[in-house]
Amino acid sequence: MALPRAGVKNERGWPLAGRLAAIPGGYVLASLAVACLARLLPIARVEAVTIAMLAFFALYAVLLIWAFAARSVLRLWLWMGGASLVLGVTLAVSILLGGRA
Repeated sequence: MALPRAGVKNERGWPLAGRLAAIPGGYVLASLAVACLARLLPIARVEAVTIAMLAFFALYAVLLIWAFAARSVLRLWLWMGGASLVLGVTLAVSILLGGRA
């Protein structure tokens, strides 16, 4: 039987399901980040998309690792939701202001 880490309460119930749900949540967050990156990089369109897509794989892997290393499922989802909101607003403003087409 494994003992809980010091300072971490022993969560029961839905933590594994909450962390597994980070798979689609991480995909959405990484996709929004890549879309913002591709639109805002000041280089040729093809190169910006290529760099952004390569960054997607690294970012998605880091997000998944972080989802299982986070101390709290609630903190994980609040952070991912807040970051997705900021990136979504940034992408929407970029599209509305006529950034890279």
